[in-house]
Formats: sequence, structure tokens, C-alpha cells
Amino acid sequence: MRRLLLAVLALIFICLSCENKKVEQIKVNVPKGITVPEKMVYIPSGDFIMGHRKEPETKKGERVTLEAFFIDRFEVTRKQYNVFNPAHMFNQKKAHFPVSMVTFQQGQDYCRWKNKRLPTEAEWEKSARGTDGRKWPWKIYYEHPNNGFSGFLPEVVDKRNEWISPYGVYGMGYNVWEWTSDWYDSGKSLKIDQKRYKVIRGGLTQTHTTIKFTPTYFRNKMDPKLYFNFIGFRCACSVDR
Repeated sequence: MRRLLLAVLALIFICLSCENKKVEQIKVNVPKGITVPEKMVYIPSGDFIMGHRKEPETKKGERVTLEAFFIDRFEVTRKQYNVFNPAHMFNQKKAHFPVSMVTFQQGQDYCRWKNKRLPTEAEWEKSARGTDGRKWPWKIYYEHPNNGFSGFLPEVVDKRNEWISPYGVYGMGYNVWEWTSDWYDSGKSLKIDQKRYKVIRGGLTQTHTTIKFTPTYFRNKMDPKLYFNFIGFRCACSVDR
């Protein structure tokens, strides 16, 4: 009897643990007459909290208003990008990993080929954090499971439903960094540097000894002519495209 009771309690604990890993989703009502494109998410119009008050190079917790838009649920994969550019080779075993080694222009060209565009920085951040100003897309802080391992660790784009955003968007804060359409301007940038770097968002923050999740408001920058194995992208589009 005691063993049975312990087994039941263990089962309840496991179920509760699984439940806690689910990210509560924002209920979104898609207006009548609007069709959400395949593998995209509808982000409704309205304001959200952008940046963090203690991070001077962000919007510092300002409320920003956006029109409704669509954004890819997943990062663009190597296989998807290869259809657009067959010269971009990839390991077939990693076909569903996020594409990388692409410049800003190459990402933008792919999105235009799909009748889309790169997301703005504000669109990316709203898709990642929702409207409650959360630091992590999944809301609750915890260490990256591979913290302490040195090296870049991309994953298939649809693997982690416990790390999705409150709108159900994958890969925001833990896979590759992603190109956005905005120039990086901290408000303190010299005029000559105001159109030197593009904003990239959402990859893992790494050193030689640690790997950490990246907060939803964290801004990074990159020369748009460069390409690395840790930078990819996803596409967005306006509702009235």
C-alpha cells in the first residue's frame, strides 16, 4: 500500500513538473477575413514593453505600439534556404537546423523571394516577450542545460516547445542570432556609426566557459556584410501586404 502511495505521488510530481514547463500562451483572436500564412504566427496590434529600464542601450521599458503583423514560427532552415540558393550547401543530417553563414542581404533577399521581409527589431521583441515585459520568452528563469560547455550548439528549429514565446514562436533566446531590418543605434552612436551595424537578436550568450539564455530585450549588433555559423534569420510580413 505504501509503495502504491509513493508511486501515485511520484506520478503527480512528474505531471506537475511537465505542466510547469508549458509556456502559457496569449490568447489571440485573428480578425475575420485574415488568413494566417502557413508556419507563421499572427501578432495582434497594440503596445508592449520594449527594453529594460536598467539597460541604457535599449528602449528602457518604453511602451511601443505596433500594427498587427505575421512572423515565422520557426527560424529559416538550411533546407529551406537551399531551395532559394542551391549553392548554399549543408549537411543533409542537419537539414532542419537554422540556416547560418548568411549575410544580412542574403537573409533579406530570401524573405523578399517569399514575399516577406526581415522583422523590425520591435516586431522581433514583441514576438519574443508578449505584452507583460517578461525577461525570458518562457517567463521563468533557469540555467541553460549545457551551461559550462564551450562551443556553439544549434538545434533543429522546432525542437523545444518548452522554450517557446507566449505567442508560440520558437528559437527566441537560445538558437542562432537573427538578423533584423534595423540599424543599431544606441542613442550614443557617432553619426558615422549610425548605419554601420544591423541589430541581431536572440541567440545564446556565450563565453569560453558558459552558455546562457539571452533576455528578450538584449540587443546585439553585427556588420551586415559579415556572416557566421551563429547568425541566421526568420521572416515577417505586414498583414496588409
